[in-house]
Amino acid sequence: MGMNKVCTLCQGKLKDHLLLKNMPVSAQGFRETQKEAFEASGNMKIFECSFCGLTQYIGPKVPYYQEVIRSTRLSVPMLEYRTKQFQDIVSLYGIDNVFELGAGSGEYLDVFKSIGVRTFGIEGASKLAKKARDVKHHVFDGFLPGTDLSVHLEPNYFDLVTSFNFVEHLPDPIASLRCLNNFLKPGGLALLEVPNFDMISEFGLFNEFIPDHRLYFTEHTFRLLLSLSGFEVLKVETSWGDYILSALATKRPLARWDVYYQSQDALHKAVVSFFDGSHKKNNAVWSAGHQSLATISSLNLAGLISCMIDSSPDKQNTFAPGSGLPICAPDVLLKGDINRILLAAAGFNPEIARIIRAKYGDEMKIGFLDKGTVKSG
Repeated sequence: MGMNKVCTLCQGKLKDHLLLKNMPVSAQGFRETQKEAFEASGNMKIFECSFCGLTQYIGPKVPYYQEVIRSTRLSVPMLEYRTKQFQDIVSLYGIDNVFELGAGSGEYLDVFKSIGVRTFGIEGASKLAKKARDVKHHVFDGFLPGTDLSVHLEPNYFDLVTSFNFVEHLPDPIASLRCLNNFLKPGGLALLEVPNFDMISEFGLFNEFIPDHRLYFTEHTFRLLLSLSGFEVLKVETSWGDYILSALATKRPLARWDVYYQSQDALHKAVVSFFDGSHKKNNAVWSAGHQSLATISSLNLAGLISCMIDSSPDKQNTFAPGSGLPICAPDVLLKGDINRILLAAAGFNPEIARIIRAKYGDEMKIGFLDKGTVKSG
């Protein structure tokens, strides 16, 4: 059965591949014998999505893809770099707690803990998760998605969520990062890092490909991933000799529907005020476009208006959906009954006002529906 060659990120079609021969089967595929080691190689096919541009490996997953294996504790410069990086974020944004996706044995959580932050995380290797718990980190066994942490953690709880050089291992990064997003409180931050494929691509670094890494992110595709996962990216920087893309993001705020209800109330009062003191037969709305149709229908204004005026012959002599008002040609104004008109044609309003003044007289009272308000013309 053929491999499903669609993009992990956008489900787009994958382009012709780069073929790398005699590659290690994994970065952790060490063998007990030389013969076994010689046999632990194969071909890698690297694809690029023809739509979003994500470069990716879609071959078999390494058996330990849910685990974090890193040698951070062996690098003093890396620990010094992380300490300053974390201190800057904690002091600038007032971080009280942090959750790490792919926590390993708590190497980075140790740094957060040393600067007074309460530490949490999840790790796919139970042995590593236990090591993290042994040094008092709240690290759970498991993997996102798949592990239900709702009995342990509240949604919208964390000031900061993090993941360091782990996202590129994930078979479904959007699902994993959406779980991470759910833990983040409104206004909270995410610090997420992956290898920098912009740099890899610039220098043609074929030796940066390995089956452990399924995804190879440029700044563009990394931003796209984070956006699709519910984050708003604040900035993306390169670090550690340009080998790392480091993104600082925030949880995308939910829409404020109350703004629309407030706008409805305010506009209803404004339209009623504009037509106040005038009889229905003397009032009209110019434009039978979507804005005017929605305004009249949703605010129940048909009782104030005799008709709608529109220059399009296709709309004339019909009736407006929702309100049932007749739609008339502009020459209805020649009858002399209408002397108050609300213009609701968005950017065309000034042009229509000039036509009315030039052709139908200066005595007409004109109002402009503009960005949710009514202005006198």
